[in-house]
Amino acid sequence: MSLNQEIIKIKSTALENNYLNDPVEREILVFHPDKIVDNSPLLIELAGLNGTPKLNNRFSQVLNKLYKKDLLKNSVIINPNFSTKYHVNQYMNSPAAGNYEDFIINEIIPYISDLYHTGNIALFGKSSGGFGAYTLAVKHPDVISGFADHFGDSCFEYVYIPDIPVAYRELHDRDISDYLTEKSKKDDLTDNEIRTLNIIGMSAFYSHNEDSELKFDLPFERDTGSLKHDIWNKWIEYDPAKNVVNYINSLKKLKAIYLDVGADDEYSLFIGMAQLHKKMEKNSIEHKYEKFKGGHFYNTTRYETSLPFLINKLSE
Repeated sequence: MSLNQEIIKIKSTALENNYLNDPVEREILVFHPDKIVDNSPLLIELAGLNGTPKLNNRFSQVLNKLYKKDLLKNSVIINPNFSTKYHVNQYMNSPAAGNYEDFIINEIIPYISDLYHTGNIALFGKSSGGFGAYTLAVKHPDVISGFADHFGDSCFEYVYIPDIPVAYRELHDRDISDYLTEKSKKDDLTDNEIRTLNIIGMSAFYSHNEDSELKFDLPFERDTGSLKHDIWNKWIEYDPAKNVVNYINSLKKLKAIYLDVGADDEYSLFIGMAQLHKKMEKNSIEHKYEKFKGGHFYNTTRYETSLPFLINKLSE
């Protein structure tokens, strides 16, 4: 027996008039059992990079495997389309990208909860999705009951600064708007283009600036590549490895917290995730932390560990 899969659509008010002119109507891929039981957990995946919901991919294979083992119980799991022209999403409100925090908290969650009569809610994701799961959970513990942060962005100095020289070279003497228009139409981006779009996208979320032409400030000087420390300081305010101490009370309200990271993560996220774990441990935050063999990519199977953990905790 397989999970039921259906794609529904939601038209967002929060995303109206977004600066990128990204679509306001979004698809949501919904996985649910034949019989939907009231107050079953709702789990929401936040994607790491752009991707549209697909009915038959590695993610759906993992969910069906878990379902056949009765490890998903009666939970409803959704995979919304959060794509942006930056190719990344940090799941925050930004005048340079759109109000994705409002879209999730005020629109998607109430809509799906009413439609499927769900109960406790958890967010989960990898990379930027893990960052978003943590960030939204600690900001909204009254709405979110748990999260799984799979090697989410943390210790920003190790994650992003190595990409700044790449972005400096790519954008040197280029109009950023033209660069974005050109790259947003490409499906086969080079590694340097991905890293440059990453810095642009992170700027849109971490250092948005409504007075700037592009609605954001880059963290480096365009002419020299020198780090702009005032802008960089805005970025690190969002770093989970640093701001976790500000959210101790919120974290203690959550029913389920799962963290993991690969020992060979290519973005050195084993440093940030270890720091996040240690600070939670020091502050008596109940959570599960695992370091696994592997790197940053092709790790959808990690959900085979985190999702049953979340569902069990949310069902208690």
